Amino acid sequence: MTHHKPNRAVEGEPDHGHSRGMPRRPDEDELEQRTVRDREEVGLPTGGPEDPEAEYRSAQDEIDREVDAGEIATGDAAKKDRDPFPPTRYER
Repeated sequence: MTHHKPNRAVEGEPDHGHSRGMPRRPDEDELEQRTVRDREEVGLPTGGPEDPEAEYRSAQDEIDREVDAGEIATGDAAKKDRDPFPPTRYER
């Protein structure tokens, strides 16, 4: 009675695509298919990411719109009213 698996059972068979460890270069198509499948399983959109430049422009446009509408403060008013020196506890 032996409790060890034979080497072939542990290592897999190279004829069937199993090898020892990660390949040096993963198959990009297979990785893409797995990513899409995994995203579908958890309910995320399966399309590729949007163009980063387009995302940046849309976020910047939204911030500019909110500033123009007065929905967010720009900090300019606080700087004008603020004393350039910190408050002091010492009285003269």
